[in-house]
Amino acid sequence: MVSISRRELLTWFALAPTLPRFLVQSAHAAAPDAAGDQPIVVVVRMLGGNDGLNAVVPFRDDRYYKARPTIAIPSHDVVRMTAEHGLHPQLIDVRRLIDEGHAGIVQGVGYAQSSRAHARATEIWETGSTAEDAPVHGWLGRYLDHACECGTSPTAGVQFGDALGRTLSTASGISRSIGNPRLLLDMDPQVLGAVRAATPSNRFAYLRQMENALGDASRQLHRAANGTGRRFDYPDTSFGQSLRWAGDMIETGCPTRVYYVTIGSFDPPDAPSFDTHIDQVGKHQLLFSELGRSVRAFADHMRRAGQFNRVLLLTFSDFGRMVAENRTRGTEHGDASILFYVGGAVRAGLVGEPSDLGRVRDGALEATVDFRQVYADVLEHWLRVDPRRILGDTHNPFPIVKA
Repeated sequence: MVSISRRELLTWFALAPTLPRFLVQSAHAAAPDAAGDQPIVVVVRMLGGNDGLNAVVPFRDDRYYKARPTIAIPSHDVVRMTAEHGLHPQLIDVRRLIDEGHAGIVQGVGYAQSSRAHARATEIWETGSTAEDAPVHGWLGRYLDHACECGTSPTAGVQFGDALGRTLSTASGISRSIGNPRLLLDMDPQVLGAVRAATPSNRFAYLRQMENALGDASRQLHRAANGTGRRFDYPDTSFGQSLRWAGDMIETGCPTRVYYVTIGSFDPPDAPSFDTHIDQVGKHQLLFSELGRSVRAFADHMRRAGQFNRVLLLTFSDFGRMVAENRTRGTEHGDASILFYVGGAVRAGLVGEPSDLGRVRDGALEATVDFRQVYADVLEHWLRVDPRRILGDTHNPFPIVKA
């Protein structure tokens, strides 16, 4: 039976309650190491299933207004992009980024016979596969396994949230989730290291591993705290501040290659989700404003830090919504939607075929761009790996990145 001193017990009990709040998925220590000029991907999940029709509005199509008598965006409020299409008024910051050549929107993105169930649809988007027997690890997790030397690499993927999702899940364990950066900053990584050294090797192996991982996360965030993100107009929301932390980590040379953040929540009193069955107009006012302000602040931050040309941000959502509104001034689960992307080396503008209200399947828009074509472009032309190594099947890249 192992003897445990009172001091050791108090030390571990002080650490243990913090573990579930930001469970770290890796025990690899992060040595200060500049990330150089390697490309970075920031993934934004729009939780719940974003309605593309009220984001990119076909304001000259009478069928749109007939299908949505109470929730359609009035033509005089639309931020005009082309003679036929414009953006939701709360996406004005996205329009400004497009005008500057630093953002774009893929229209009609989805996949054939798409799932309208949240869990299954998310699994498909996060793994990059429609196979019933889905891959265990995510599309970017598989990229990290392929691209990084797991024995010496610091944590390559970071998800801001209480649990690691499928996108960054890796076989090598080099991704982690961080649920509360402020709590990690309150911890002294030097003290954590001293506790580990003072604990005999045959005691509390699992807790020591967690403590080592906490120290790693704490070191990275203490480093990132020297960033300049506070100078930019990030919203004071979970999403806005998570994106700010990602920006600060990039600015200060943290070696993380992929970041994952979420906008929207199923848990009040946080921001509403994009699962807009009820009161879609009000929820979009909040969510699109938060999205636009956040990505604008992130772009300004990265430009000022001299990092914008090595960063690509792209969004995904569970699915689109039905064309017709429902009885509660919302929309039901649909199929094709849109995908936003931002960066210093992107093809700007509205890309892909515009929404065609004449191409409807079971009440929803049909996809004209397979989302795996976008992933293939990110892998081949941004991350510089063969997409077939990651996605398996051949998908012709749909260009969002400048060649």
